[in-house]
Amino acid sequence: MFATTYEVRPQDVVEVKAILLKGRKLPIELVDMILDCAEYWVCSSTATQGVHSGADRITIRGARQGESQFLVSKRFLRTKPLGLTKWSPSSQDLWRVEASAKQLEKEYPESELQKLADGPLPTLEHPFRKVVFEIESCDQGWSGHHDEHGTYRSSFTWFEAGLERFDMNNECEKSKLRRRGNIRRLLNYIIGQPDCPDQKTKADSNDLTIPTCAIRPIWPRVIEDKQAGANSPRYDHGLLADKNHEIQRNKHAVGEMQHHRVEWYYDDNIDPESAEAEILNEMGRGSGTGNGEFVRNLKFGDMITVWGHARFPGWVNSVKKVEVKVYWTI
Repeated sequence: MFATTYEVRPQDVVEVKAILLKGRKLPIELVDMILDCAEYWVCSSTATQGVHSGADRITIRGARQGESQFLVSKRFLRTKPLGLTKWSPSSQDLWRVEASAKQLEKEYPESELQKLADGPLPTLEHPFRKVVFEIESCDQGWSGHHDEHGTYRSSFTWFEAGLERFDMNNECEKSKLRRRGNIRRLLNYIIGQPDCPDQKTKADSNDLTIPTCAIRPIWPRVIEDKQAGANSPRYDHGLLADKNHEIQRNKHAVGEMQHHRVEWYYDDNIDPESAEAEILNEMGRGSGTGNGEFVRNLKFGDMITVWGHARFPGWVNSVKKVEVKVYWTI
């Protein structure tokens, strides 16, 4: 069901460029155009399969706790930081779960992030060219809205693309308490918590190290939970799908697994208010996902996530597999 294609590595692009430059004596501008038109782009992929307690799928139920889920199982679904080929998570435990609901305070300059990249760096204004989502899922297979069966209308199980970035102002709770001189709270924290795995640094102090706990969500948004009191941030998951991030809805009341392949390109230009956008909506996609903005706005070091949703009693999002591939130029 899922396509098995060769994933281009940075060194592959370097080798092909060298062949065209030296063997064919082509100018670099023409070589870049040829590779771009051929979509010979570096590819990074990640996938998750539904494995919960031995089951072959992840089950998300509406009107219950967990009706919005960061998709994770034995294999997590967060792309590696785009372009940062030398970065690896300092904490696998933190890497496999959703990021803490904290606001991003300060982004890393691209010049700093580039220290974590091997080989040549992107030179184009929008180096990230395409994102491909492949999803195998279905809903509960029934509903009282018989006229909508088999369509994407009035479907309340869906998937949204999330986005994360690293925060330069990241500081673990232990460091904050030590800096503020709060000895009592610091002692309580040390007694109750093990050492933060992200405080381990490389022996070479000249290396740039970005801990896993520095990951911050850009989408879904983080808001203050007024009911929980001050300084209680939480993810803000809307009641209905967000048209700018909705990857795909499940077919309404179709209980058999369905396969969807959704491609977002940097040069897509469908107006969210146009008739073309309405066609996207009829296909189960967000009407605002065809304008290319999500891909064009991707930055060096960004991480893409996928969230599964179900709303209202009786609605169930059954997820067998989700895969994300990101393509970029160098």
